[in-house]
This record gives sequence, structure tokens and C-alpha cells, in this order.
Amino acid sequence: MRVNKLLAAKHAGQSALKPNATNIMLALVGLIGFGPLIALAVVALVVIIAIIAVLGGASSPGGAGNQAGSGATSDMITAMTGDGKGTFAEDRLPRSDVAEPIKAAAKECDLISPAILAAQIEVESGFTPDKVGPNGEQGISQLPPDVFTKYGKDDDNNGRTSALDIADSIHAQARYLCALAKDLKKLLDEKKLTGDLLTLTLFAYRAGLDAVTKSGGGQLVDPQSYPVQVRSRFKKYLTDAPSPGASPTVSDGTPPVVGKKQVVPPGSGLTEARFDAMFPSRNPFYTYDGLVAAMATFPAFAGTGDATVKGQELAAFLANIDHESGGLVYVEEINQSVWGDYCDAGQPYGCPAGKTAYHGRGPIQLSWNTNYKAAGDALGVDLLGNPDQVKNDPTVAWRTALWFWMTRSGAGSMTAHAAITGGAGFGETIRSINGARECNGGNAGQVQSRISSYQRFTAALGVEPGEKLSC
Repeated sequence: MRVNKLLAAKHAGQSALKPNATNIMLALVGLIGFGPLIALAVVALVVIIAIIAVLGGASSPGGAGNQAGSGATSDMITAMTGDGKGTFAEDRLPRSDVAEPIKAAAKECDLISPAILAAQIEVESGFTPDKVGPNGEQGISQLPPDVFTKYGKDDDNNGRTSALDIADSIHAQARYLCALAKDLKKLLDEKKLTGDLLTLTLFAYRAGLDAVTKSGGGQLVDPQSYPVQVRSRFKKYLTDAPSPGASPTVSDGTPPVVGKKQVVPPGSGLTEARFDAMFPSRNPFYTYDGLVAAMATFPAFAGTGDATVKGQELAAFLANIDHESGGLVYVEEINQSVWGDYCDAGQPYGCPAGKTAYHGRGPIQLSWNTNYKAAGDALGVDLLGNPDQVKNDPTVAWRTALWFWMTRSGAGSMTAHAAITGGAGFGETIRSINGARECNGGNAGQVQSRISSYQRFTAALGVEPGEKLSC
């Protein structure tokens, strides 16, 4: 069994890139070219910085390890959070008097649902009906006065129209969301915007329609941004979404039967017996059940494209984590001499668990306080304050690996999920994870190790590995 040094330091070189003007400019110029088009890049840069500032994500230096720029698209958010549709868990609401207004208001248009409205209210006011915002926003939905004047009605039939009335505020919230969605849908149809309609609509609710229109789409998705804050709460208000301690669901929505006969994702051939054969020396910590539960969090993982693409993504993920963890042997980074190197103390949240607490852990060796903060926020787990959860809870460990796979673009231009499902090939998943440290001649031996694992796993799953294996 080879002893892998565990390249958690990769997250220091790529994953902690700061989203400053220089980095964004380099990315833009790399995409659109030099020469006379540089002026266009400058204009785009100004718009990007302005929108990030408006949406509250500008100060985070890379969040989960990479800046949420061109690689972090609204498709990623959808994969991670779902669409907010399903059976409404009204019993999870902190107050019973909001349930009926939320359910009634959700009928305003097809885009929204009770879970969407509830998640947004939680972010806006914490379900506080008399809250007053810094710019005069009032009520449980925190609409600006001019917006409430336009969309507010006497929905509770008490003889007055007031933002401080729960029903009036929630119905106005729904009408405003639907009006924004209608305008944004038209712009999407006209190819003037790109992105996911719901994410764009949430952007517009907080930043205004003009700001989203000028941005060109929903590509600016920082883990601290408003749409992510809202969407990460959807599952909290859905009875058919997995919750801590509950039986998870898999990508087709059916409850998994944990054990030797379980196959996750359905049709992939990844039984527990095959999983054991793929990782014959694995640490007992890396359980099959934990992987099953983690996959339920990201239904788009190994669930995008045809059967071949799905199998290739599953094999690509397993190959990369095989390399990162020494065949699922190591739970923590074995080079303890560098454990103190992963604290960006310049962050407003600092390193509350201690300077040496953010070393590599888990299948993909998550590292840096910025990674732990963003991953924890996205997954609803306090990883910044208690990073050891990644080494103590198998499901949390697997979820951080899948979170990184689905959302981080590293030094590449896309996430590993987008690379393998979009046809860029297995080689681009390596670039997304470890970039220049291995690709373009950085470390040919490490690249070949990953390729060999990938070829072995595609053979085990019965799918062709495809082309473009190297980076």
C-alpha cells in the first residue's frame, strides 16, 4: 500500500485565493483574450466588484477555498440546495401564525413554494414581525417601503394594509418575487442573462433588478451571498428532505436500504461489496453508509447526464479521493509539521478552534479556516468552531468531500463536477482540485496516480473512461 503524503497544502495554494481585483481581472482576461478586448474586461470587472459588494460577499478571500467567481455558477447552488419544492414542513416553523399566510402566498406563481418563502423570511427577519431594517425595511419579510407600497395589500382583511401585519408582508414578498421572476424570465429567454431563475430572483430581491441585469447573470455566487443563505435553508422546511438522524434519500428520491444490497446512486453498480473491493485497506471510519447519506445532500452528483457520464463522475470522484486519502486510509493529514499553516487570521471570523486546527481532514483533505467556514455554512454544520467533526463523523466527512467536488473550482475554470459532466474530461477534475501543483508538468507522477485509479474504478463500474485523462 503506497503512503500518500496527503496534499492538503493544495488548498493553501489554490483554495485560499483571494477574490481581489487582480485575481478577477486575470480570470477575465484569460477567458476573453488580450488586445482590444481588455477594455471590455475592465468594464466587466467593475460590474463584478460592484455586485459582489452589494450582495455581501466581497470581503471573503476565497470562502471555501476558491473565490466564487466564474467557476461557481448558480447551477452549483441548485445541485447543492435543490429547488425548494416538496412537502412543506410547517411544524418546523418557529411560530404557528405564519404557516397559513406562507402557504397561501406561495400560490402566487409557480417559481416559489412555502419552503422558499419560509427560508427567505428566516434570513430576512428571523420570523420577527416588527423588525425594522437599516434602510426603513419593515416587517417579517423586510421589504423596502416603496416596494411594499407597490405590492402590499390588506391580505388579512383587518381593514389596513401594513408591512407589520404578517399576512400583508408575506403576500407582498411573494408578489414581489413573482414580479421579479417574470421580468428575469423574459431576459433569460432573450439571452440577455444567464443563470438559474430562482437564484437570479433572490439576487434581485436583495440587490434590485437593475443590479442583476447589469451583472449579466447569476455567476457571482459566494458562499456568504444572499441566495446561498436562503437556498441553504430550503431543506429545513421540507419534510421529504433529509435531516440529522433521519434516513437519507438518494438521487431518485427513494429511501436507501443501507447494507450490502444497496446501490448508490441507483444503477451505478456501487454496492457496498464493490465499495469494499475498491478500497480493500480503507479505514473503518470511511463507511459506505456515510457515503450514502452524503450523496443524498447532492442529488446532482453522479445524477447528471447519461449512464456513462454518471458512471464517469462517480469513478472520477472516487479516484481523486483515493489519491488524496491514500486509498481511504488516512483521516487526517499525516504531515503534522504543517498543521499550523492553514489559518488565515485576517478573516473577520479568525481561527476560533486554534491556529493549528484547520489542517487536512476527510476524503478530500479539507483544509484552511476559510474552507471550514464556507463548507460549514453550506452544510449547516459548525465546522469553523469544531473542525474535528470532519474526522469524527463519517457523513460529515463525506459531505465535505462532495461539497468541494460540486462547488469549488480551484485553479481551474470549473468545478470537478462541471468538468466531468461537461465533457472536459477526467484531467480537468485534477486541475479543479490541485491545479498548477500537478497539472502542466507540475507533478506528472501524481497525475498518473490519479489516472490509474480512475481507470481502475471505471473498469469496476463498467463504464468507458473517455478521453482527456491528463491535465
